[in-house]
Amino acid sequence: MNSLTNLLRFHLRISPRLFRLFCSTQNPSSSSPQKPLRSIIKALFREKDLNQLISNFKRCSADRNFRSKPEVYEIIIRRLATAGRLDAVDDIIEQHKCYQEEMSHEGFAVRLISLYGLAGMPERAAALFQELPALGCPRTVFSFNAVLTAYTRSNAADRIAHLHKFLSSHDASIEPNRISYNILINALCERDLLDDALNTLDLMEKREIMPDLVTFNTLLNGFYGKGMISEADEIWQRMKETGIQPDVRSFNAKIRAFAWQGKIVEAMEVLEELRRVGLEPDTLTYNALIKGYCRQGNLEEAKRLYKQMGKNGCFPDRHTLRELIPKLCQGGDVDLALNICIKAIDNGFLVDVGIIQVLIDELVKGSLHDKAKKLVKRARLKNDRANLKMPLSCLAI
Repeated sequence: MNSLTNLLRFHLRISPRLFRLFCSTQNPSSSSPQKPLRSIIKALFREKDLNQLISNFKRCSADRNFRSKPEVYEIIIRRLATAGRLDAVDDIIEQHKCYQEEMSHEGFAVRLISLYGLAGMPERAAALFQELPALGCPRTVFSFNAVLTAYTRSNAADRIAHLHKFLSSHDASIEPNRISYNILINALCERDLLDDALNTLDLMEKREIMPDLVTFNTLLNGFYGKGMISEADEIWQRMKETGIQPDVRSFNAKIRAFAWQGKIVEAMEVLEELRRVGLEPDTLTYNALIKGYCRQGNLEEAKRLYKQMGKNGCFPDRHTLRELIPKLCQGGDVDLALNICIKAIDNGFLVDVGIIQVLIDELVKGSLHDKAKKLVKRARLKNDRANLKMPLSCLAI
């Protein structure tokens, strides 16, 4: 077997956690006993000087209460990585190795490994994993999967090769589990190595590791996403034979495949099948169908589906607006496009600046300068209140 086939032993699905920006905890920081921890965290987020930020962050991390805020770590590490300060990321994580009591717990080590992954430093994540026994920390499939996730988060073109290098040198006592295989299948599908991803499913079953809904949905998205409908249908059947029932995500993958190929009738039939099995369409379902109708030039059906979204409790997102507003403008239905855009802005949705500009251009073209100005003012006001970093200043009338 070649190296890639050997790689097919493992895989992991990226499940990024949702973090709250701040915690309500008011425990004082040991570095500043008079100041609540929440205030210290806010000050860190406001710090513009990166060197000062790094210094303050390292000082704050001496406080155990501060170290219990993973969401704060993720925000700061992401900022440093975006600024290219990988040296600081490494410095911060290295410093945390001295907290022996916490380092003896694998969960803490996984947090550090995940931070390396967030910063796009998978090789450093792997190095930390190898170092865990020397730091008095056990290594299990939990930290093993964290390293796999770090590799799959990497944007490197050869990340599969790097992943294989890690897998070939990992501790043989660690037996990959279903999450490990799911990670690999996801990585292979993202690289369009669909045959290898499917072979991984075969390998899972051969090793008596049962796939789950995540496994099959990853494969369905991969195959349907490439328009390989007949192959994806075989995976669908295999999923049902395994005793796993498709969910909305499964149906959405199938609906997208038909809609984007212009087979809107077939896509609507899948929608009816979704409802027959007791499921309800979500925003992604409607987005796929709206896109399909817009591509066909059938704006009436696209508008009908948009109205149906609201009745079914589904809110449009930026993808809905990105597809619908330009098409409505092209079709001469500027008033509806404006109403949809204003409603989205008022409800706090992030509308692409380019989409707003398209609408402004149409309003100006129709000599509706007052409406265009009001739209710009409204968008900027909402943007400022939400403290978003959208470049609305570039909007032109």
